[in-house]
Amino acid sequence: MTGTSALGRRELNKARTREAIVTALRGLVAQRPVDQVTVDQIAEAAGISRRTFFNYFPGVAGLLSEIIGSHTERLADALGALAGGTPPIESVRTLLSSVSLPVELLDWLAVLNLHAADQGASDSLLALERSIWADRGAWLESELTRRLPAGTDELYVATLASTIMSCFAAAEQTWIAGRDPQAPVDETAVTAFHTELDRALAYASAGWAPT
Repeated sequence: MTGTSALGRRELNKARTREAIVTALRGLVAQRPVDQVTVDQIAEAAGISRRTFFNYFPGVAGLLSEIIGSHTERLADALGALAGGTPPIESVRTLLSSVSLPVELLDWLAVLNLHAADQGASDSLLALERSIWADRGAWLESELTRRLPAGTDELYVATLASTIMSCFAAAEQTWIAGRDPQAPVDETAVTAFHTELDRALAYASAGWAPT
């Protein structure tokens, strides 16, 4: 086997292991609250060792952050450079009016909240999701730094990233509260999430002025 073939085989095996881990998590969160899912359970379901899991992800929250991130990064790619004349939040609203949120992303959010009403699960689930959105906020901050004009105040970038991610988190909370947990994530569900997210971004854009 040549070096190139061996490298290709290793990358394929890594991709398969990652897919097995994600599939294992998906199966587990369909059965119990995500905050009750452990690394050991995921490793067992994926047919790997605990050590192998940590070769790929730092923990359950890190795994979830990467899953959510894989579906949100395409939105950043579509956003492009942010010109100085248009408020960035309005640019995000304009983007979302023409680019649909990935169904896979909303499907994962629905599954992660499938057991949100279970007694004792809500507070820890909320804490877990906050850590995930905060992690994605750090990613968005670096993306905005690249897309905003050079020399933009770092505090401006940090608060903008935090605000946008908070809008996503708030929209998710309202969307989850208003839907049947067993309902499919179809076009109607996607539209409903878009509506809540745009409302949240509009509040932020208007400085949370009463409407």
